[in-house]
Amino acid sequence: MALINETTKKWIYLITYNCISFLLWTWLTFRTVRVLVFGPDTDEYDDAAAGSLYRQLPFPLLAFTQTLAFLEVAHAALGLVGASAATTALQIGGKNLVVWTVMARFPELFITAADESGPMGFLGCVLAWGFSEMIRYAFFVGQLLRGEPFGWVKWLRYNAFLVLYPVGLFSEAWVVYLALAQGEDIGPVYKGYLFLGLLTYLPGKLHS
Repeated sequence: MALINETTKKWIYLITYNCISFLLWTWLTFRTVRVLVFGPDTDEYDDAAAGSLYRQLPFPLLAFTQTLAFLEVAHAALGLVGASAATTALQIGGKNLVVWTVMARFPELFITAADESGPMGFLGCVLAWGFSEMIRYAFFVGQLLRGEPFGWVKWLRYNAFLVLYPVGLFSEAWVVYLALAQGEDIGPVYKGYLFLGLLTYLPGKLHS
């Protein structure tokens, strides 16, 4: 007879996933705040704090953390959670498209000291994503541990979006616009893709 039943295995997996995701986003968020307050760790970066953030996070960790969230599509598809797989894929896919087809493709837009608009757009994305994901994963951890979320986390989950949503929306749209307007060595197909991506922000899109 199995020592651990399927329900317990599911609980262990989900609590582990959500705790890891919470810790990753917490580290990225507080790392961002630290760079803004105290500046780069070394004298290697002589640009402004916002401009050095792309390298100081470092960006690959941000990309990994955002990509890790694709597991949530599988969670929904396999019935581990009650969310819609299609809705989850749209929400997570949109952020990953920004990460991989804009931020990773055009790093020069986010590290230059000559124009702070790119670094500030990157900063807005990181802070909006970071705080919203910290709240979201803390919400899920509370549900798994207690059967219900912590009261203050529940309040944040349903109220913090009033600030985080417009900041994240505008910042994502801004970095896509910058890639379209200033990105180098991109052909008409890629420009068309960026333009279509930019259009999706016009009516606004919802992020959990």
